Amino acid sequence: MPERHRAFKLIFVPLLIFSLFAQCAVVWTQLENIRDGYFDFPLYYGAAKIINDGSGAQLYNLEVQDKYQKEFRVAYHGRALPFNHPPYELLAFLIPAKFSFPVAHVLWAAMNTSLLAVILFRLFPFFDSRYRVLFALMLFAYFPTITALKMGQDSVITTLLLTETFVSLKQKRYATAGGLLALGLYKPQFVLPLVGIFILQLRWRLIFGFLLTSMALGVISLAMVGWDGLSGLLSLWLPMIQRGNVVWPELMINLRGLVYMILDLGEQTQATNALTLGLSIIAYAITLRLWPRRADEHSDLFDLLFALAVVTTTLVSFHSYSYDGTLLIIALTIMLNRVLKESAPYPARHRVFLAILIAWFVPMLPNVLLSAAVLAWWALPVPVLFCAIAIEICRSASTSPAFGHENAVRL
Repeated sequence: MPERHRAFKLIFVPLLIFSLFAQCAVVWTQLENIRDGYFDFPLYYGAAKIINDGSGAQLYNLEVQDKYQKEFRVAYHGRALPFNHPPYELLAFLIPAKFSFPVAHVLWAAMNTSLLAVILFRLFPFFDSRYRVLFALMLFAYFPTITALKMGQDSVITTLLLTETFVSLKQKRYATAGGLLALGLYKPQFVLPLVGIFILQLRWRLIFGFLLTSMALGVISLAMVGWDGLSGLLSLWLPMIQRGNVVWPELMINLRGLVYMILDLGEQTQATNALTLGLSIIAYAITLRLWPRRADEHSDLFDLLFALAVVTTTLVSFHSYSYDGTLLIIALTIMLNRVLKESAPYPARHRVFLAILIAWFVPMLPNVLLSAAVLAWWALPVPVLFCAIAIEICRSASTSPAFGHENAVRL
């Protein structure tokens, strides 16, 4: 590693190693809780068993979900964990659901660990080869990554889909990129903001791939649960606007969580949704303004634009918990790759980014915030990251031939 990076390396690498071991130690102490169904995997496992038993029409009946979860959740406390995603997502869980709950959880964790390796393999060609070990260590030491594996969540798959979208765009396979985004519609808040960017860019092949795949997934979902089942899904989505049940803004790492925590200081949380909407529109408008009409996907500048889009998606997602922060690893590695490739001493914007990075990997900090039910404060660096990438794009735009004169004028 060049001399200018040694101080950063001496701080950051031990921090990553300590963070990785600390998070693994936490998981080790929670193995019994994982086995007893304290976390989120029961909602996927139980829903997949409902499908396997041929009761798809009752999938979104909470009483039915409750009945199934009682059979394997030692940690059952009188309230089911509601499965409220489109049914096609359960295709990935049907085989694990044929096994006992502990075995299924191990299989799911093993599959997701393999997918993390795939994510690295797909991103590595776009990164400086000298820093690939560092990026791999970042991915596995990242609190949201370990949390996603521990809880049995689907966030690793979402991260893989966005990674593959990035790779497909770099290779100008637009229809494939659109299809990949459609596959992520089980959590539409992480897909639709990206689709909106490409609609305004008039990427018709991408839009066609998105719509075609979406219709195919709709047909599959309809076949799995029928019209009554799909209407039941809508009834589970409506209450997610308000706090309660499965919606806790104080645990969300997005604008909604930060706004809630700030307003809670003055006991004005009733304004959370309105203020979140306003700030989300501003963040999204800035991203649209920075994105050129025709970006050259082969350029480094496009990498930064995609990183900004991922950060924006996280900020405006409205429903995003700790494990969903796994998506941000795409933006973090893209930006860090950019910083480490620079030959000059760190400018102020790079020093700010590196400070954010170090703060995010402070061992056990998110665990402490989570235990105090104020994890939303851990999202404070996300708006700063948004600004750092936006400034980097603006500073690079005027010197990038790939950006073009017309796009530089727009900025």
